[in-house]
Amino acid sequence: MPVTRDEVIYAYRLLLGREPESEIVIENTMAARDWLQLREAFLASQEFIGKYESQAAHVLPVGRFFDVPEIPVDPRCTDEQLQLMFDRIAAAWKIFGETEPHWSVIVSDDFRQANLADNIDRFYLSGRGDIDVHLNFLARAGLPTRFGRALDFGCGVGRLTLALAAHADQVVGVDISPPHLALAAERAEAQGIGNAAFESIDSVADLDRYGNLDFIISRIVLQHNPPPVMAALYRRLLTALKPGGVAIVQIPTYIQGQNFTAADYLANEQPSMEMNALPQKLVFEIIAETGCVPLEIREDSAAGHIGLSHTFAVQKA
Repeated sequence: MPVTRDEVIYAYRLLLGREPESEIVIENTMAARDWLQLREAFLASQEFIGKYESQAAHVLPVGRFFDVPEIPVDPRCTDEQLQLMFDRIAAAWKIFGETEPHWSVIVSDDFRQANLADNIDRFYLSGRGDIDVHLNFLARAGLPTRFGRALDFGCGVGRLTLALAAHADQVVGVDISPPHLALAAERAEAQGIGNAAFESIDSVADLDRYGNLDFIISRIVLQHNPPPVMAALYRRLLTALKPGGVAIVQIPTYIQGQNFTAADYLANEQPSMEMNALPQKLVFEIIAETGCVPLEIREDSAAGHIGLSHTFAVQKA
């Protein structure tokens, strides 16, 4: 049965502990197929995960989706379609950068502009914790955790970039949203961090200007791009590694109910903050094509209950 307005409001109250922010949001959320899909969407949201991450990490069942026989994601597209998809995502995230830049990174009311002054230090402190956890991928592989040149892709307001600066001689944060980048630069200056730079890209091909990198990190970023863009970005990121360099990138690999072709995607409106997956088979093909080898692959909770997400740590041979 179609989802009702009251069901949407109750979902906000029970699962997120707040009222919906607008009638438009209520109407958009009513597009869920039924209350089961509605519930799964809320449980998979970054706001829910951000509020209840410690609990959510323990309730995801083991062995989920083992019975899935296929993942109907077609990554093929023309160069023109690739740019159109990239431009659509860039436009959405520029709006986030102008309205709720920190909330768009970690979807929690604590990080909305109205509440940010009391919580901004905690926001950036969370970046240090994330960097420390992900550097353990290298430590477990017997690799150094100090770098010459590092890159944070999809850096937003610099949450990870500024934490990574403590571990690198030079670090660059790259993003598609100039408003986010301006705030990242302001924070770096305010904190006296002089070895971090922030740069925007206007196309996937703009990543070709980066190379000889020791370390790349990207978290909760690629998932907001359609699969062909995810694949193209990941391929170029791995290409930018120098021999021996390591990339740690989080990628959803299955989203329940996703059926993707470029033509259908471009013919229809998408949520402003969309969630997509790139099947593992395609991820492994890109790793091999770029001359990299896996170091460690971990399932993570970034896709919530509606899918699977993995963090891939790979090294350039």
